[in-house]
Amino acid sequence: MIKKAIRVALTIVCTLAGILIIFLLMIKYEMSWKITKVGLEESPDGRYSILFQSVGEADWPFGYSHAKVTVKDGGKIIETFCEDIADDGGQFRPDNYSVEWMKYGAVITFMGSEQPDREVEIFYDGRDSFSGYTNEEIEDILKDRYDIHRVDKVIKDKDGYAIRADGIDFHADTGLAMHDSYPQEVFKAVTEELFPERFNRSVEWDVKKGEDPSDIVYIPVISMNGPGALDINPYCDDICEWLDNCFERLPYNKAKTMYDATGFTAATPGYGNVRLYFNNMLRLDNYSEDRTGFYNNLYTSIERYLNYEYSAFGGAMPIDSADTESADEIEATDEITDDVIKQWATYDYEVAYDFSDGREYALVPIDRALGSSFYVLLEFNEKGNPDTAELINQDPFNQHGGEAKFISFLDDGDTGFAALSYSGGSEGMLFETFDGGKSFREVILPSPKIELPTGEYYNPFVMLEEAWEEKDTIYLKVGQGPDGDHHSEALDGAYTVGIYASKDGGKSFEFVREEAE
Repeated sequence: MIKKAIRVALTIVCTLAGILIIFLLMIKYEMSWKITKVGLEESPDGRYSILFQSVGEADWPFGYSHAKVTVKDGGKIIETFCEDIADDGGQFRPDNYSVEWMKYGAVITFMGSEQPDREVEIFYDGRDSFSGYTNEEIEDILKDRYDIHRVDKVIKDKDGYAIRADGIDFHADTGLAMHDSYPQEVFKAVTEELFPERFNRSVEWDVKKGEDPSDIVYIPVISMNGPGALDINPYCDDICEWLDNCFERLPYNKAKTMYDATGFTAATPGYGNVRLYFNNMLRLDNYSEDRTGFYNNLYTSIERYLNYEYSAFGGAMPIDSADTESADEIEATDEITDDVIKQWATYDYEVAYDFSDGREYALVPIDRALGSSFYVLLEFNEKGNPDTAELINQDPFNQHGGEAKFISFLDDGDTGFAALSYSGGSEGMLFETFDGGKSFREVILPSPKIELPTGEYYNPFVMLEEAWEEKDTIYLKVGQGPDGDHHSEALDGAYTVGIYASKDGGKSFEFVREEAE
């Protein structure tokens, strides 16, 4: 009985061990050996094919995935090899490779989020080296890639090929893939044709070079003009029209890699520069189908930039110190004497604020140029008496000229707002002080994102009309100015003003609602 029990126990143990081994082998097969088809690519003539398969699972937890590649000429295998892909633990998939079919072979590019792109050249005849293409072959390749009409020059030099095609000078290497910089040079040429002659904006270039001609990246630094908030729509219009011209000359699908690798840098006085990439914040892959969506995304991005939300762009880029000094940090170098202040105090003014203790703050125009006035902020301890005038701020509008429209202070006497109009009164700027007018900063109010008939955003509210405080909340009433023509459908077509609110003492504002005027 004991021997029989032992035999039964051993049988059970062996059976369980066998099951466990089979189970472990099954897991090992799934994790390391199982072959799964991922994709099959065929040459344009159907003769050659490349089979992509995944081998097992990606290494745990965030390791390499494993690919098997088989290249065939008809039914004959030309080459088989394996490739490891670093893609944050993701399984090998079609996004991890691309194939370009060339005359003498295929170029396979392997891609992963944690690795640089790696190219593998497979020659149809099994050769190990390649001496380059003939001029005629180069011309055929370029016409097929970019719909080039005319190739004027191909010269082989120490760096590869110097080429001129359709009026564009560029370079290409001598490899099987024949990497070239034609898209980048077209992008640069179109940009320089438009800026500044057509769009009246300055443009400079940040240039990044790599090993291959196609690695070069041109990133234009495109300036904003005038008061930033009021240049949002014109700036967005110009950026979109610029891209329209780029795509007309070189469609996105013909140069996707180049377009996705670039972007542009927004620059405006008093702000750090920020870079907007076309493969991140502003995607181009759906531009032709949803240009309005791109425009509105751009509008929102520029608005955030003008509100100093640099973290949304990965931080502000370093710029020259001469450019970073904002207007409200510029100190006057000329000494202002008491006699000058008394003289200013005799000038006529229209915009003033009366404090409850009898003092008056007045925005006094002291100079005029090109139809714009420039102001000082004076305090009259006795209203209307020039002898009691004191200078509070020599340049309350931070070197901006126009027509003063408004000044007001809250009950604390330190927090106040001033408004300046320009362009004949149709545009306005808002300034805020926290120290009783000794210094001012421009306030960029968030746009209510009113939609035009085309669906594009704009802000009709441009001119501060009133400021007040209720229960620790600061409110601003902002009108449309003399040229405003926005009527709210939600308010039965009424002509409206915008109401903004701040719950942090005026440091930031949010759009609350529209109200009928």
